[in-house]
Amino acid sequence: MQRLRLEGRSVYLAEVEERYFPAIITWRNDVENNRYLNQPFLLDMEKQRAWYRRYCSDPTQGLLVVVDKQNDTPFATMGWTDHDPAAHLCITGRLLVGDRRYRGSLLFAEASMLFADYMYGAFGVDVCYAHVACGNAASIRYHEKYGFHRQEGQAHFPHELRVNGMAQAEYMRTRADWQCVRNTVEERVRCVQGEVQR
Repeated sequence: MQRLRLEGRSVYLAEVEERYFPAIITWRNDVENNRYLNQPFLLDMEKQRAWYRRYCSDPTQGLLVVVDKQNDTPFATMGWTDHDPAAHLCITGRLLVGDRRYRGSLLFAEASMLFADYMYGAFGVDVCYAHVACGNAASIRYHEKYGFHRQEGQAHFPHELRVNGMAQAEYMRTRADWQCVRNTVEERVRCVQGEVQR
């Protein structure tokens, strides 16, 4: 099976495989991380492997692990579900900075840019939806910073508005929305990397 890999300067995004399972299990079971996850159980290796078997036979979803290239340290995940190639849309999600040292970091910004460029480029979607727990202020800020806006009117995925008792709001980002913020994201990444003269 050909695995997806997106290369950046400071990070790479690699499609999930078994070697990343221990990190993912630790991150998703962390009380602080787990607060807004749709996971009402403790994850273990058996559950993770069962999920992975389903994942490998489901072309509508993807999960990427974000890795710091300097020390080959995985620190986050991002991915998608409900991919509809005919309608050119999907739900982005599985967004988790498991290693809290990387929250708000340049590396996570670069990963977010690589991911969005792939979604609206080679992956071929025109609209990405996201569902954010209503109390998750940090995730709301993140989504708005990267071009998402709250869906007005009827939700495209109404079944995602309440999951495991958690109220969620639907956000969306079109290809044009991403282009409106992309240069700002790229400039920040390049400035911090020292590629822009001050």
